[in-house]
Amino acid sequence: MAVRTPGYEQPGATAEAALDAGLVAVGTWLFLAAEIFFFAAWWFAFFYLRAINNNQAWKAEGVGPPSKGFGAVVLVLALLTAATYFLGSRQVTRALLFRVLTPVALVLGIATCLFQGYEMWHLGFGLTDGGYPSLFAGLTGSWVVQFALATAWLGSIVLQTGPAGDTIRRRRPAASFAWVLLFLAAIGVVNYVLLYLVA
Repeated sequence: MAVRTPGYEQPGATAEAALDAGLVAVGTWLFLAAEIFFFAAWWFAFFYLRAINNNQAWKAEGVGPPSKGFGAVVLVLALLTAATYFLGSRQVTRALLFRVLTPVALVLGIATCLFQGYEMWHLGFGLTDGGYPSLFAGLTGSWVVQFALATAWLGSIVLQTGPAGDTIRRRRPAASFAWVLLFLAAIGVVNYVLLYLVA
């Protein structure tokens, strides 16, 4: 979160507001660029291990993807979290709507983490049952940890949505966070296709 500065909303603070929003936007995109490399490494490992399949160890006999329906619920919740915050944080959205949609996004984000955590606890296979189980746990675990951290950040935004709150007075920097949620939701779509459909 950007640090609140005195006089930010005063008429003469337009340049400061533009600089603040620009810095947050650039920082957000640099972070997401680094993140894509992190997840690309997991995707490479997926195709590499699946193609080599040493000793038929990619998936042991009887090992398969967890419930596709349960995974789809997690994915839909993640997409709704990102979409809800994105709509509420746009500049054309009224402050009242932002205060309503942001807590809704937080609840959806918490539900996403809880459902994904429950699924991770009931996978039906162990981490040593082959390449697929190990990669599923690593990739999905990495994703849900990052989504949980983003949800915690979203919680800090909700706490500042009062009339004098920082995220109300500085909507443009707060709106940049929507790209983090949208990015993680998109990563979730790719992960679902690979781990539940392609594997």
